Amino acid sequence: MEGWEDLAEREEAVSVQAGDPIVLSPDRRVDPQLALYGQSRKFRRYTAETKRNYTTDIALLLTALWRRGRSWTEATSKDLNDFEDWRRYAVANPTLIGGSKWNRELAAFESLYSWAKRKGYLRQNPILMKEMTGRNGEVLRVPEQRANDSRPSNVHWLTPRTWRRWIDIGLRGHTREGVPEPGWVGRLEDRNVAFVRTLNSSGLRLSEGGSLLTFEVPKRRLGGGRYYRGKVAAEVTRSKKQRTFYVASDAVGDIETYAASSRAWVVR
Repeated sequence: MEGWEDLAEREEAVSVQAGDPIVLSPDRRVDPQLALYGQSRKFRRYTAETKRNYTTDIALLLTALWRRGRSWTEATSKDLNDFEDWRRYAVANPTLIGGSKWNRELAAFESLYSWAKRKGYLRQNPILMKEMTGRNGEVLRVPEQRANDSRPSNVHWLTPRTWRRWIDIGLRGHTREGVPEPGWVGRLEDRNVAFVRTLNSSGLRLSEGGSLLTFEVPKRRLGGGRYYRGKVAAEVTRSKKQRTFYVASDAVGDIETYAASSRAWVVR
């Protein structure tokens, strides 16, 4: 890159690392304090997914403040309340969010502003805190703007029979009678079924299951039990520690069938 031959040295001089976010304002300027937050120990210890989510959430707030003629260090509690009203309740907003999503965004803002307050970049923190009692009686400090109508997930319980039917109809393209649907054009049903059944029986996360290499998948043995033990690499776990998982024998069989059939055909 002409004129940028010393880029690596310049990045190293100011401690820029891969994964540090770069946020540009509408006039294409870089806020040095935001850049320092992206290089802070607190931010760098987040997972890659959390870094991406927090940066996206913070950018939305920065845009809203920019339209009000404010920098993020000048934001008030009213600015944050107005932003919540727009995100969650405004009739003119076609993409309203729920309480769970708002609490995640608020966590991103709290991370930024608590760091900035400790560093002396703020006169006042726009996120007001309140004390509440936790489940074990401990006193917790949480943001006052935290949504009370949030729920951690939208869980629907399925019976084993319904689960098997969902796999047959949704992934294999079968009818309710258990025969292939005429005109079904799905691709790699055996791969999809093996992946879903592996995650369901092992409890692996999407990123963990998707990262497994062939030699990391347990092998079935003659006389083996219903479950087999494997290990997931430390680099793909949230804790950054290698851990053991257990997967059903049927799911391992699905993987072996896929590897020996359609996957082998594609590779060949």
